Amino acid sequence: MSSDDLKARPSSQPEGSRGESDYPGFLGRLQTAFEGHVTGHRMFTTEATGLWEAYLAALPEEARQHYTCSACRKFVERFGALVTLDDQGIQRSPFWNEHLATSMTFAAVKQLRTLVEKARVNGVFLSSQAVWGTPVTGAWEHLAVRVPQAHVFQPSLLDAHQRMAELREHYRCLNVALGEFHADLLKQAQTVLRADALTRSEKFIGVVEWLLARQGERKQPHGHNLIWKAVASAPAGFCTPRASMVGTLLEDLAAGLPFEVVQSKFDAKMHPLQYQRPQAAPSAGNVQQAEAAIAKLGLAPALERRFATLADVSFTWKPTEDKPAQARGVFGYLRTKEARSQEVHLPNKTLTWVKFRDTVLPTAERIQLRVPSSSAAFSAMVTAVHPDAPPLLQWDSLERRNPVSWYFYPHGSTAGSWGLSPGDVEVLGVTMKPNTWFSDRFAHIGQGVFFILEGARDSRNSGLSLFPEFLRGELHGVRATLEAFSQSRKLEISEGQPLASGMMFTPGANASWEVVLRVTSQEAVATYTLDRWD
Repeated sequence: MSSDDLKARPSSQPEGSRGESDYPGFLGRLQTAFEGHVTGHRMFTTEATGLWEAYLAALPEEARQHYTCSACRKFVERFGALVTLDDQGIQRSPFWNEHLATSMTFAAVKQLRTLVEKARVNGVFLSSQAVWGTPVTGAWEHLAVRVPQAHVFQPSLLDAHQRMAELREHYRCLNVALGEFHADLLKQAQTVLRADALTRSEKFIGVVEWLLARQGERKQPHGHNLIWKAVASAPAGFCTPRASMVGTLLEDLAAGLPFEVVQSKFDAKMHPLQYQRPQAAPSAGNVQQAEAAIAKLGLAPALERRFATLADVSFTWKPTEDKPAQARGVFGYLRTKEARSQEVHLPNKTLTWVKFRDTVLPTAERIQLRVPSSSAAFSAMVTAVHPDAPPLLQWDSLERRNPVSWYFYPHGSTAGSWGLSPGDVEVLGVTMKPNTWFSDRFAHIGQGVFFILEGARDSRNSGLSLFPEFLRGELHGVRATLEAFSQSRKLEISEGQPLASGMMFTPGANASWEVVLRVTSQEAVATYTLDRWD
């Protein structure tokens, strides 16, 4: 066996052949410390080089031959320069901590930590390997770590190297945008968006505020690292504002255009039939690309969609269920004249949705919504036919399944086309837009409140509603084909179950409200008109 094949001694090796007995203990401490260090953190590459040579040079001269090893060298050269970043952007090595080392390797490990933590961060690190390095060859142990599942990259259309390259491009694009869109301009855009003067402005407030935060970070001592940290976890599209409606708005504001012109251009592009919607049939090449993408991602089952039912919904509110008759007597359900005389009818009151949510909804036992006779914001939720199909939507994941989306008609629809008649209709439940059910990570897609109405069912069933802005980012390039596919199919219906259909209301200056609700709580009945979001 050559010296290049030697590394850590086997556990049966007598002390003296390596000059120390605690090397296996060092490897164990390295694994434990690594797992604790990277929990909740992303990994980044640095420009640190020459680490293996520095490692050997810092060892006692008489020990270098015993520590020279091709397996350990590969680990140090491939993974040794990685760091994590804390909230201040300070970088730390997840491997090199001299206090975990043996007396023999103390100086060498300290030298690596110093080199790595002073090196410039230059990328996000991703790997699909569950083990970094080669832990054992024969009787010999080597530098290596088992990787927590959260750090094992799951390839999609891009493998780990391709995704790392994409993030480097995102970093470049973000820095270009930050150089062009200064803080004052971003604050101006923030003011315009918060004023609800533009169509679906709430969708972009988060992007502008995110960019403002990055402008602030650039000025901090470790600003370079903080920008990399932001890129690693940014929602889709945030790092490339010039390619989005945010870029259009910022450019128009920077050009000093009259607000009426800015508003007109923005609203036209944000029309539901225009925004991210292909305006022509897909090309043959796009169809082929889509076929390959769907096959690689295993998404064919996810393309089968159906109307969602109450069982698919995460409710904000549901009506109070009556107690079983046997629990309160045969005639327990009858309201007595004493109870009726005590029932209070409160005067009508106009509230915002937020005020209603916070003050009325918690004690509401029953809600009826007054369905208008004119065209209104009727909407339906849809979901996957196959619950175990791979995630198709941005807010769906294997860790927390949520395949529910929604649709509505841009110009509204009538009660009759949804199987309803004008007048008070029972509300079976209140929920928020599905993209906000379990976290606020996808709140930028849009806020909204959904009143599920008894008997509501869309009679048209005009497609699968696979809208590009809902889908996983990897599918953006084949959206023309998916749009055509969506329009050529119909949603399946779960017969015998109440559907999660009704009326949806959203923030924004162009949102139509005037929602009239009759609310019954304990011993009180009141009518509320919701006139806006907040």
